[in-house]
Amino acid sequence: MVALKNYAETTGQGVVTSLSTVTISQKMVDYFVERREDWRSFGKMNSHLYRMKLFMAMDAKKLSPEARMIVFAMASIIKSQPRIIQAMTDMPEEQRFTSDGVWFSVRSFYETECTQYVSTSKRNQKFPVVNLPTTMPGLDIFWWAVCTEDSERTLSNLKLRPTFTQMDLQADVQTVAREGYETFWNKVVKGTRNTDKVDAPKMREEFYENSASDKYRFVRMSAKGGLEILNPQMTSKGYSLAEVNAYLKSFNASTPGSSAAQGSPGPKSQPSASR
Repeated sequence: MVALKNYAETTGQGVVTSLSTVTISQKMVDYFVERREDWRSFGKMNSHLYRMKLFMAMDAKKLSPEARMIVFAMASIIKSQPRIIQAMTDMPEEQRFTSDGVWFSVRSFYETECTQYVSTSKRNQKFPVVNLPTTMPGLDIFWWAVCTEDSERTLSNLKLRPTFTQMDLQADVQTVAREGYETFWNKVVKGTRNTDKVDAPKMREEFYENSASDKYRFVRMSAKGGLEILNPQMTSKGYSLAEVNAYLKSFNASTPGSSAAQGSPGPKSQPSASR
């Protein structure tokens, strides 16, 4: 008969007994030390994994570059899968901005490859539209700025956009972003139509910390066409408050959000369309 081990013994012997059943080696310790950053998001669907899932779905549907951008813009501006599908269906053909067939391919992508909430995506394996903007926060903020009136394009309104916390911000600006994130979840969000939701919407510290660990960059239209990344002047510290405000003001020009619209030097840029 095998003697039962008392793992719960309270004098300290319980710990000794438990330790006698495990093993460790320097190789194991080195393995975990080398992956310290990985453990932050281990088992979580962070923005990078969501981005991979989204663009693999786009690859599978063979979406054109124009269609991919419209998919992203719709999610940033409208946010709701049912509303996007209905609005695209109802819009008269002469008012649609696309090349031939693109409007249909975008609507079809939302109908066949997307769902609204994370909880439903776990069942149907479709992409949750609520997470689409977080895959490229710089692009999300770009579209928000393009579609926002000049008088409303302020830091006070930008900070209420959860993707702002994902940007590469200096410490004082991240404090502002955190305040906005908390206000958004505790005061702006009034409820949800997600039938699977069991908790009321509220600020979740672990979700904020996961977002703030990202270091994404702002993007703008380049003078040659396409998009380019704007690097902060002090790369090691992130964007300053002045740089964020200068970026917002750049959308007041005739070609909003473009490098040509940036009257002052501003942040350094590098060609790219993603982080």
